[in-house]
Amino acid sequence: MLQASGFAVRMHSYDTLTADAFPASIWQAARATSAALTLFLLICINRIIYGDGGVGWNNPSEEAIAEARSIWFDRPIGCFISLGTGLKDAVQLIDQSDPRSVARTLFRVIASCPCFKLDVAEYCMMALTSCERVHRKLDEHPEHFAQEGNYFRLNVPQSMSKIGPEEWKRLEDMVVLTQDYMENDEDARRKKHAIARLLINDKFDG
Repeated sequence: MLQASGFAVRMHSYDTLTADAFPASIWQAARATSAALTLFLLICINRIIYGDGGVGWNNPSEEAIAEARSIWFDRPIGCFISLGTGLKDAVQLIDQSDPRSVARTLFRVIASCPCFKLDVAEYCMMALTSCERVHRKLDEHPEHFAQEGNYFRLNVPQSMSKIGPEEWKRLEDMVVLTQDYMENDEDARRKKHAIARLLINDKFDG
């Protein structure tokens, strides 16, 4: 969740040692978290404007870990599963595979400065909305956030990222791509490992 001021906000219906419950109804919280800037209007709650945290906080894993520690500060995280919405291509300043590249090349000859500024703007937006930076941080240094071997990232590697949030009619395509990904031998092993960790922790808590 993102305030209009640019700060991330964790909306929770319970008190913690450091913060009170967020003063909003469930529908207001749902409305705020789904207010993608290019698709829906922002929402005002108690005279403060809120919107989706996709810019800057598209991967809220660190926020989730910080929230868990604010409640159970003396307990280790037994299993952390991060669900992606599709692995994007590497962020590049100029993507030659983009079908718009031919038109951009022509436009760049005619008006090189405006076109370059557009490229930079798009590059900055892709960098701000990328989930990979946070994922790599958790994957490479799990000891800082969770127990070793208990962090799992499930993310469809192909085609899913090319389906935009407004393309709701392609839900069947997303289902097929996800099923193929989950049934892949390597990813099936990762899934079974995650399930085993969850069962171990459930048995321990019980």
